[in-house]
Amino acid sequence: MRDYRLYVEDILEAISRIEEYTEELSLEEFRAKGMVIDAVVRNLEIIGEACRATQKKSGRGIQR
Repeated sequence: MRDYRLYVEDILEAISRIEEYTEELSLEEFRAKGMVIDAVVRNLEIIGEACRATQKKSGRGIQR
């Protein structure tokens, strides 16, 4: 399994990409750009996958 720091790097990179894709868009512009929406959703998936992997590695997760 990968070192947890690599997952953290993945999370930070995905956040940076989302910011880059959306920083100059209004909400209306964002809603009108399907490719940007898809890119943002994919990076949110990457964040979720990396979070889940670090929780499995650490044995700690969000308690429900």
